[in-house]
Parts: sequence; structure tokens; C-alpha cells
Amino acid sequence: MKFTILKNEISDVLSRLQGIAGRKTSLAITENVLIRTSENGVILSATDLETGFEGFYPAEVEGQGEAAVSARKLHDIVKMFPTDHLIFEEQDNNWIRIFSENVEYHLVGMNTEDFPDIPKVADAEFFLMKSESFRRMIEKSIAISVAGDEKREHMIGVQLEKIAGESENIVRLVSTDIKRLSKIDYVCDAESGFMPGEAIIIPKKGLGEVNKFLEFEGDVNVGVKDNHFIVKKDNETIIINLLEGEFPKYQELLKVDETFDVIFNRDLLMMMLKRMTIITSEEYRSVIFYFENDELVTRAANPNVGESKEKLSISFNREPIEVAFNPKYFIDALNFIETEHVLLNIKNNESPCIVRGENNPNYLNIIMPMKI
Repeated sequence: MKFTILKNEISDVLSRLQGIAGRKTSLAITENVLIRTSENGVILSATDLETGFEGFYPAEVEGQGEAAVSARKLHDIVKMFPTDHLIFEEQDNNWIRIFSENVEYHLVGMNTEDFPDIPKVADAEFFLMKSESFRRMIEKSIAISVAGDEKREHMIGVQLEKIAGESENIVRLVSTDIKRLSKIDYVCDAESGFMPGEAIIIPKKGLGEVNKFLEFEGDVNVGVKDNHFIVKKDNETIIINLLEGEFPKYQELLKVDETFDVIFNRDLLMMMLKRMTIITSEEYRSVIFYFENDELVTRAANPNVGESKEKLSISFNREPIEVAFNPKYFIDALNFIETEHVLLNIKNNESPCIVRGENNPNYLNIIMPMKI
């Protein structure tokens, strides 16, 4: 194997691959990137046994072959390489030589036959999504994270649904950690190739890797084949093993009675809650929300730190409500709401609070109250 490739063709992708190749698995070779030549370029592959990646990059190929080398070391070499092109040459005993006129590296490789196969998805059924929209959907979904030792599928995964409506077709992502739930809808274009299908659960870790490859412009192909979720760009494909399990029935929670809406200026509410978190801690997380007479009073108390109290004028003329919430959950939701005003749908001190942007039903968060 021997080829010459421009540094900027592979520098970015090697950086993005570190999350996949850097994850510990039962196979040492998954810390490597597999390099294979084709007629007019090279194919790079990486996997952590749950998420697989494959991409094609143009190169001047002089000899065919393949090699598996450390993804981290290869990234470091390419990033620091002093010239705009690199020459790769396969050596004996799985070694690989990387060089130009004045620089030369020799890297220890591994037997490419031990590299796990990445599933082929040539005949998968795809539909188009706006890359930037899908990227934002994933960001909102994986913001609800869970502990590293969590194993329950509905906690470590995001449910993707394809909903065919009378007037529009919707792709929906739903994420939860039981204490809160987010729902994000994307309305597909008429020419997207959308087809309704069964709901699937995709690992949040895998979606986080997908997000690194999504651009701010253009479209991506999204599809499902067997037990794999696939995202495909012009020259790159990411394949994620689906999770098997039942996602909680959440649909009843989405029903909003607008008579219980309380409108807030987004920025004022955000800063109020951020000031409350100065007092809170992992042990004392809750903040008391007291709604009465066109006013919200928030209070936080922590015996190890102190106390805080703040008032905010609102429109509220119902019976008083005193309820406790984790302010971090509201801050996480507000970070993704771009409207000037937000709506908090608050019924009583036992029901969940529904947070959404004004005139934007496509994204909402449901936050469970805490015990006072």
C-alpha cells in the first residue's frame, strides 16, 4: 500500500473519530483506524462495536493495501505534520511509514484481519433531513444525560419516531431520564422520501458521535436497516446498533391545557434561575417556586452555603402554587429555546411543568416536581 494525501483531507475526520476509537472495548484493535486504498482514494473506518464509521477521501494511490494504526497517534501526526501532503507506505509486519521530504514516522500497526466488520447498508431505505436541523435535534436530546453505569435502554437511548400526519410528516426524537423528558419534532419536506415506520431507540453515545459529522448546511440521508440506524453524507457513513427495549408511554404528558400557561421573558427567567444555582448543590438541588398575585418568588436554601430569594413580576391570578423543581432542568431547556418569551404550563404542585417557546410547539420539555 502506498498513497499520497493532502493533510486537510483527513485532519478533521481523524479529530472527529477520536470519540469512537477512544472508547474502551473488549478488542484492542478498536483503538485503531483501518486504512484501505481504492482506485482513487482511501477509505477510513473506525468502530467501538456499537457505532461504526466509514469515509472515503481522495488520494493519489500508487499501490493497493490496508493497514490498522492507532487513531490517536495518527491524528497527532497529521495535526502536527509540517507539510500540506503526507505519503503513507505499508511496511513489513503491519508497520506503516508516514513521511514527506523532511519528516518521517514509522508506526506499529495491527493485523487488519482482526478489525471488526462494519455492516453494509447499500440497500437501506433513506429519507432526507436538513443537516443543521438534525444536529440541533440531537443536541437537545442528548442534553438529557444519565450516569455512566446506567443500563436501562430508555435512559441511555433516544426514541426516534416517524409519524405520518394528515397535513405533514414528522420525525420525532424523545429523550428522558425519568425526572424530565424532551420532545423535538422535525417537519419533513414533501420531497424528502419520508416513509412511516416503527419507533426505534438509538444510543445517546452514538448520536453524540453523529453530531460531530453533521454540517451547518446541506442535507443528510437518514435510514434504518435491520437493527442499525444509519446517517449518510456524500462520502461518510455512520452506523449505530439499535437498543432493544420499551420506551415509556409519554403521549398523555404532551397534552397542554393552555389555561395553565404562565408567560415569562426567557432571559429574565434564565438569569433568575442561574442566580438560584449559586446556592444549590448536588445534595441540595431544589428551588421553591411560589406563584401568587402576579408574582413568582423563588427560594433556595443550603445549610452548607446559605439562602437566596428573588421575585419576578408575571401574570398569574389563580390560587397560589408552591412547588419545588431542579433549576438545572429549566436552564437546560431554556438554553435551546430561542424565542423571546417562554411558557411554563404549571397546573399544581404535583403535576409536571411543561416548558416551551412561545408559538413553537416543535420543542418542549416536561419537568417533574420535587418533594418540598
